[in-house]
Amino acid sequence: KLSEERKNNGVKKTDENDVRLLKTLYHQHPDLFQPLFTTPEELEVRALTELWVELSAMKKVSRLAWTTTKDPVAAETNKTLNLLVKKLSEGIHEKAAKLPLYRRAFEELGLRGPSLAYIVSHDGWAFKTLPRDRLILRYQMTGRRKYKGRTIRSRLLITLANTVVLNNNHRYYEVHQRHLERFKAEGKKNTHWKAVLRVAERILKDLHSLAKRTPDI
Repeated sequence: KLSEERKNNGVKKTDENDVRLLKTLYHQHPDLFQPLFTTPEELEVRALTELWVELSAMKKVSRLAWTTTKDPVAAETNKTLNLLVKKLSEGIHEKAAKLPLYRRAFEELGLRGPSLAYIVSHDGWAFKTLPRDRLILRYQMTGRRKYKGRTIRSRLLITLANTVVLNNNHRYYEVHQRHLERFKAEGKKNTHWKAVLRVAERILKDLHSLAKRTPDI
């Protein structure tokens, strides 16, 4: 990217020119820059949430196999995976509570769980450095997009939004209901999920605002 900038700006490769171009790149594309240091707590939560994503996918497959075949081994597999996912989710919450942004999101916004922990541990830097409109693009909260075509972070944000609505989180349930009624009045289809997307966008904005006010330690 830096070599492209030199070519586009017609400048030679010197330390002075590179510093100037890096500053310009950072202001124009902050998402290209990531922190050089990641805490051991973040790395641990990342690993556990990635395991949770894989086990959750296996749980869905095992449930489908069980309901389709009624095979006793499939039933036992599904039962075991359900227990493992539940236990892992509880452990992730305890570990993630050591991360400042997760802890504040839990205490101030009533958010919690593996989806939030995944987002915070993998993308905490983005909430601190990217402007809000870039975050909206990063999490694919604009335009129409099929669920399967979304990135893992986008899908987990939607999962988080749906969970808080189903759990009647007061802050976000009202957002959901307001948009739900509007979409119904407009005669739109899939009104629940359209309203959930609005909740997801609100969560994104709240996390961005919270990250700006949260120290790293």
